[in-house]
Amino acid sequence: MIRENLANTETQLVESFKKIENLKFPEDASVLIVSSSLDDLNDEQFEIYLSVNEDMFDAVEPVDEDSEYNDGVYLVDSAMLYKEFETGEEFDKFFSFFDKNNLEEVTMKEISDWVQKCFHQAEVTLPLPIYFSFTDEDDALNLVTGKWEDQMDIDL
Repeated sequence: MIRENLANTETQLVESFKKIENLKFPEDASVLIVSSSLDDLNDEQFEIYLSVNEDMFDAVEPVDEDSEYNDGVYLVDSAMLYKEFETGEEFDKFFSFFDKNNLEEVTMKEISDWVQKCFHQAEVTLPLPIYFSFTDEDDALNLVTGKWEDQMDIDL
């Protein structure tokens, strides 16, 4: 179900990655962070956001609206991860199954594999390193090399 739903958004993410090539970034930008969160499973939808950071943890200062520079953009602002549930009972049953079978790690792997696949399909060249991470996770996926790295050890 996750793969099928992600496939429905694939073109949108590939096109969003292509648009990054045309963005201008502030001078203090040193890394691009693509992030998503699985914190709220009550909402079957998820987002993917690109932030422009000065390091792995701190975004550059927001720029004013008239500036030519970008400090972040939504790559996918609302995608379906699971199915919509007709009733709260259906959702509770699903969430119980999800939790009991520890499907968060499987879901995170599916999403990160999909993000990297879309990045490579976009065939973009960027002036900054680009990583994908889930909010509150220690490791980040280098989208160029395909390797997971501890964010504390990444030297920019």
